[in-house]
Amino acid sequence: MKGCLNMRTQKCYAVRSNISEFLDIARRTYTEIVDDIAGMIAQLAEKYSLPLRTSFSSSRGFFIQMTTDCAALSSDQLPSEFIKISKVKNSYSFTSADLIKMNERCQESLREIYHMTYMIVCKLLSEIYEHIHGLYKLSDTVSMLDMLLSFAHACTPSDYGCRTEYDFYVWLHG
Repeated sequence: MKGCLNMRTQKCYAVRSNISEFLDIARRTYTEIVDDIAGMIAQLAEKYSLPLRTSFSSSRGFFIQMTTDCAALSSDQLPSEFIKISKVKNSYSFTSADLIKMNERCQESLREIYHMTYMIVCKLLSEIYEHIHGLYKLSDTVSMLDMLLSFAHACTPSDYGCRTEYDFYVWLHG
């Protein structure tokens, strides 16, 4: 599974662990729900002897996908437990009532994680805002040093007739 599911997982772990105990617990809960979804689909595959696999889309959440020969199996032959059946080429996509409930739990867990992450980032930003003037002065000083170094480097190897004097002010004579 990759794409939007991978992006969701990365957003969950945007704040490193051990910053907030509650955030770590919420992440663990989210991971357990995702593992439970994969386990439930594996059990359904074993129960019905069908080649089922876990899929994910941002619009549907987790759903079940099955690739099979269309002539071998029609949607009427699928177990009644499977709902919202759709067929694209040689692939069936569907879900179950239990999977819908687990998707809702997963969404709720994600909302909690995103909220806690937002609160932590806001707190960090408020702490940074207090010191932003120092960071601005530092960047200004570094850029001035860079400019002076560039002037010195440009004048040293060549004979431009340029002489740099370093004082409280920078004077260029040429």
